[in-house]
Parts: sequence; C-alpha cells; structure tokens
Amino acid sequence: MRQTRSSSGQLSKSKTPATRSGIKRKNGDENLPSTKQKKAARSTSANTTEKPKDSQSSSNIKLEESIFQKIKSVLRRTAIPDRLIGRSHERTKLIDFWTQHVLHNKPGCLYVSGMPGTGKTALLTEVMRTMKAETTRQSHKTRTALINCMSMKNPKHIYQSLLDDLATTRSFNEGGSNDIIQQAERLLLHSTQKTLHVVILDEIDSLITRDQDVLYKLFEWASIPSSRLVLIGIANALDLTDRLLPRLRAKNCEPVLLNFNPYRVDEITAIIKNRLEGIDLIQPTAIELCARKVAASMGDLRTALDVCRQATELAELDHKKGQKAVTVALNDTQKQQTPPPPPPPKVTVAHVMRVLNGVFGSSTQQKLKQLNLQQKVVLGVLLVLQRRQQQKRALTLGEFRDQYSGLLVGTSMTPVSRTELNDLVSLLETASIVSVGKHREERLRKVELQVQETEITDMIQSVPILKEWIEQVIQ
Repeated sequence: MRQTRSSSGQLSKSKTPATRSGIKRKNGDENLPSTKQKKAARSTSANTTEKPKDSQSSSNIKLEESIFQKIKSVLRRTAIPDRLIGRSHERTKLIDFWTQHVLHNKPGCLYVSGMPGTGKTALLTEVMRTMKAETTRQSHKTRTALINCMSMKNPKHIYQSLLDDLATTRSFNEGGSNDIIQQAERLLLHSTQKTLHVVILDEIDSLITRDQDVLYKLFEWASIPSSRLVLIGIANALDLTDRLLPRLRAKNCEPVLLNFNPYRVDEITAIIKNRLEGIDLIQPTAIELCARKVAASMGDLRTALDVCRQATELAELDHKKGQKAVTVALNDTQKQQTPPPPPPPKVTVAHVMRVLNGVFGSSTQQKLKQLNLQQKVVLGVLLVLQRRQQQKRALTLGEFRDQYSGLLVGTSMTPVSRTELNDLVSLLETASIVSVGKHREERLRKVELQVQETEITDMIQSVPILKEWIEQVIQ
C-alpha cells in the first residue's frame, strides 16, 4: 500500500507499491511515460546528442583556422617579436656604443655592415627601445632621427632632412644663414651641450658621390670632440669606409666598425622556433630543412620566414581538402555515425620542399605555375598597371594598392585585405618574381616585375577565370 495526497491535501491509501519522486519501482507502472512521451524523449535525446558533435566539429575547424592565421601572422616580415633571438655579440657592441656615447653625452660614429636580412636595423631598433628609459633619465636631452637614405634623390638632400627632423624653429632661424649645409653644421656642431643629436642613416651608401664630400663631412662632424652628433651608418658593404673613405683614418675620424655575418643554421632554426613558441604545427625537421637551405644560399632571415609562411599556406590548403573529403565520405556512407577525423594539421617537410623548389633553382615557368590564385591575381594587376603607365617609370606600391581593388570590381575574384596584399607581394619578392625598392615612405617604394610579360600572359591564359578577367580589363 502507498499513500497519495488528494487535491484537498489529505493522504489516501493505494494498492500500488510506494514510489518517491524521480525514483521508479520495479513493479510500478502508473508514473511511467506513455509511448508518445517515449518517442519525444528519444527525439530530444538524439537532438541533444547530435548538437554537441556538430558544435564540437565547428569549434575544431575554427580553432584550426585560428592556428593557421596566428602562425602566418607571427611569420610576417613586419612582425615584431618581444625580443630578438641571437646576435648576443652584436647586441653587446651596440649597447656599449650607446652607453659610451649617447648616455655619456659624447659624440662618435659607428658603421654597421652586413648582408640584407641579417638583422642590422632590427637589432639597433630593439636596443634603442630597451635603452629608451635610461636615455630619458639623463640630464641632457637626446634628439633622434632615423633616415633611410634610399629616399634621397640627391645625396645633398640629407642636410635638409636632418634640419627637418632635428631642428627646432628657434635653432633653425638662429644665425641668419640661408645655406642648408651651414645650418646643418651649426645645428650639429654648435648646439648647446645639453642637447645631443643621434642620427641613424640606413642605406648610407646611397649618399655616395664622386668626391664623397657628403659622407666625409658627416663622419668628420661626428668625430670632432665638441660635436653634438652621434652618427650610426648602416649599409651592406663591409669595406665601405676603407674603400671609399680612405682619408678618415688619416684624419683620425675612422668610425667604430660592427659587421653582421649571415645567419647560421642554428640561429635561423632558433628564431623560427621562438616565433612559433607554444604552437606545434611545423615539423622540426621542416624548420631545419628551411634553415639549412637559406643559410647555405644567403643567410637572409626574411627569406626563411617567407618560406615557412608559404609552406603554412600550402598545409592549410591541404588540410581543408582533407576536411572536404571526410564530409563527402560521410554523406556517401549514412551508416557511419561519426566521421573519422582528418589528419591533424601539420606543415611537413614536403610542404617546405615545394616552396624551396619554387624559390631556389626552378625555372620561371615552374615558379609561376606553383603560385596560388591570389598571387597570380597580383601579377595580373601588376601587368595591367605596368602597361597603363604613360611614362617609362616604375609603379609605386601606393599606386598598386589604390588600383588593385578597383580592377577586381564586378568579377568573381574577391580582393584581399591590405595586410594580406603586402604578404602576397613579399612572397613574390622572395621568389624573385617582383622586386620592391626601398624608400622612406612605404607608399613610394617601386614595384617592378622581374619576369617577362609574355610569361605572365601565358600563365594568365592557363587560368580560365584570369583569362576572362584580363580580356574584360583590356577591352
């Protein structure tokens, strides 16, 4: 017998076995769900079972995509790591020079040499950043100018740039001279002892003239004991001062020399692994293969970063193809309840080797054939814009960016973002398909094709979507 509570709240007796709420007796059937309730419960249970799977699958895909995007982001040339790896000897030399001259308020000159991509400017910039707090605590004031000399149409324009970057209105107007060189000399040699001018001239070899008057003057100014100038020159040539400025030694104006050797295998490997810290996506053997190939050719870290980044794009494409194949297999086999997961995403030796074959040693036709669609679109746009140039001058990066999206309007090809566009141009530069010049302003850097127009035309004709697009543009 069991007791039940009536609507009036009184307890009544019943012949069925007693049960408590939520507890079902073996012999009790009064509170069991009906057939309809069972079907509804099974339906609800199935739905709640399936949804987490779909949600989990979608979450995994988004996670994998975010990992690929993160890797491509940290491998960009323009990415600034928290701290540069390696170059301990060069770092110590730069810190010693900065301490001896900038912190102690003494003039001096330093010449930094090394091949492109060896970290000269990047390490100097980091040292300046780490020494900034200590520099500002000194009793004297430090004014800094960083100038890329490639932007100078005439080497003598450097004096005006120095005045623009360093001179205050008061110091600029003092003295009454209209001669730019005299104004620069007065600023850098006869300023108050409480102000020190630090001038970093990147690509300083662009200031070479027939008599080397500009370079001699700058190095001599920084060597005068009463000068207010600390000069740091950066260029590729190791022997620039000995070969072009032999009189500096005779005048006791020879700068301190610091050379950056090409990156070694272990250094390139350590730098890439540091950037990928916490992300286990690129196989260690693939990184080492890239490092060995780049170190053997030029030791340019930028090339190594580009190779790994492009290999990551290939791995991402392969992984997406694998996901699609799994989806198709599941649709064809309805009996299979859970699809087998695709292989975990990995950048393998094969991916890196495909990129290396395109960068080193492949024919131009092979390089163009291995490009992805977006890279081919960039070449097509460059080709069209180059043909439209009315004057015989190179296209600038700014002009290319401004017109890139406009040429793709009304087509099935979607323009990429500005950051992605810069990455595409960098990868094409690494493959020696285009060249990008240097300029103080990024928009004014010249972009030129390094392959024949006929080769690009043949590549476009082999891609139906590009062939249709270029026919419309030409018309």
